[in-house]
Amino acid sequence: MSDKATEVLLGVVLPVLLVGVILLADAIEGPKTAYVGVLAVVPMLAAVFARPLLTFIVGAIAWTAAFTFGHFASDGNVTAQTVRLIIIGLSTLAAVGAATLRMRREAKLGAALEEAGHAETLRIQAESDSLTGLLNRRGLLRLLESGGTATTRTLTLMDCDKLKIINDEYGHLAGDEFLRALAGRVRSNLASQDHIGRWGGDEFLVVQALSVDQAVGTILRLRESINAPAIQLPSGPMPASVSIGVAEWVPGQAFDDALAAADRALYRAKSAGGNRVEVSDETVGKGLAERS
Repeated sequence: MSDKATEVLLGVVLPVLLVGVILLADAIEGPKTAYVGVLAVVPMLAAVFARPLLTFIVGAIAWTAAFTFGHFASDGNVTAQTVRLIIIGLSTLAAVGAATLRMRREAKLGAALEEAGHAETLRIQAESDSLTGLLNRRGLLRLLESGGTATTRTLTLMDCDKLKIINDEYGHLAGDEFLRALAGRVRSNLASQDHIGRWGGDEFLVVQALSVDQAVGTILRLRESINAPAIQLPSGPMPASVSIGVAEWVPGQAFDDALAAADRALYRAKSAGGNRVEVSDETVGKGLAERS
């Protein structure tokens, strides 16, 4: 049911039916107007659900019904009937004021929610990489800052081995498509609690809340998934490979220091010909089962 239909049903139809029920009960009891005063609550019921204009209309219906019923079924107490009509009129005015106040508050709340939603959309856009759909450097850093530093984590820095060749030979559009496909492969091989972002250019950073020994399986599986099969581009299939540098980020250690260690390990992997995994020498006692 739409909001408008709900407003009419609860804010108009229900109060008007209530008017009929009250007057019917009064008529069954006898030629009195003892229950007519209860009609003063009807406009307030309308104010809960209806707009000010509809609330006023319901109040006018209640007042007119009370006046008409009193004319034909009066108990002879004109003063009491007049007081009832005054109370119903005042109740209507109060209900219209209440409905107006409610509408203003709802409008302010709606505007605040819309503004908050717009701000959140802008934040997501500012922290997302438009090409790959991953977090960008800014977004990943904010996520890491909000996650605290109480646990050991593994930083895996990856660099695409062949992007420059693809850009030079097939153009940057092909290079962009290659990066999108590569990002998709990386993301599909990570757990939901792992974080990944495009760190810049053709570099990706993966952060796992695991020690290096615990992250070994994922890192090796990640490299194998990237290697095969070849990525399909408009120009044809293109083999993919990455050089990977790994370092452990321990509690109390600055993120920049851990990242620098991963970057040095990445440099060794690329210097050795690429398509391999290297663990930082500063990650004491840690290693991968294989590095080729």
